[in-house]
Amino acid sequence: MPEGSASARSVRGADLGLLLFLGILWGTAFVFITIGLQSFSPVLLVALRFDITGLVMLGIAAARHKGSILPRGRIQWTAVAIAAVFNVTGYHALLFVGQEHTAAGLAAIIVGMNPVLTTVFSRALLKDERVGAGGILGLALGLAGIVLIVALNPGGLDVSGVSELLIAGAIVSWSLGSVLVRRTRHGMDVFAFVGWQSLAGAGILHSLSLALERGGRAVFDPGGIASLLYLALASSALGFAIYFTLLGRIGPIRLNFVSQIAAAVAAVGGLLALQEPVELRAIGAFALIAAGLVLVTRPDLRRRGTSGPGRAPRA
Repeated sequence: MPEGSASARSVRGADLGLLLFLGILWGTAFVFITIGLQSFSPVLLVALRFDITGLVMLGIAAARHKGSILPRGRIQWTAVAIAAVFNVTGYHALLFVGQEHTAAGLAAIIVGMNPVLTTVFSRALLKDERVGAGGILGLALGLAGIVLIVALNPGGLDVSGVSELLIAGAIVSWSLGSVLVRRTRHGMDVFAFVGWQSLAGAGILHSLSLALERGGRAVFDPGGIASLLYLALASSALGFAIYFTLLGRIGPIRLNFVSQIAAAVAAVGGLLALQEPVELRAIGAFALIAAGLVLVTRPDLRRRGTSGPGRAPRA
């Protein structure tokens, strides 16, 4: 089926379920990042995470295919390089360093801006991605829901400055990377694609750790190991496989609404950790996010499709 033919309909139920599941995976990852930073320096933690992710995903890719799993041609190598630089290195290094000194509530608001930035980059760089009035309203409702959740814990709005800018830079890196990857229409197997971008990104991250952290701090205690394994296997391996599969199916604007879902999950996780009662405002916040998700996944988000190279990566 030509990719564009699906653009006139709402997101399929299976894809919507994957989007919600991905939001839960990435929302709970914030808890494990906080735990992991007690045992590892930030950049080293990210590098080790993607060492594991890359090896696991390439192992799966090799088991699934008898032939070579290397990228083929300039387009596929370009897609791997883009993802390694923007989605692996840029996003995670800036996020982990920034989260060391940023309240979870404020980080949630910044991360929730991802779909808005993706819309801007998509309109500038992609001819087949356009968002209608309903989609714009959905993005705004989702962000309003995150702000309302964070308002339940005003202490989460303390601003120190530099750390928040680092997290904002991480979101710019992720949004731009996802749009540029989409633009390549690389057609790689999703497991091989995630595996190669992870190992390439890990190599860059280890170099940064040596330069900035003098090799980094690593304490392999139970908490650190549990955090590393969750981030590598659940958040990265499984999460990236879902993300880059959905990127080809529903496009970056719809897909990056996952950041607002993840931000809500992270914010609620903070509330539960403090054992605070669920207030009426929290219910209203989730209603706003749910309404935003409905609007974003409705068919007024038009993708002028073309058949051929724009197909989703094979899962």
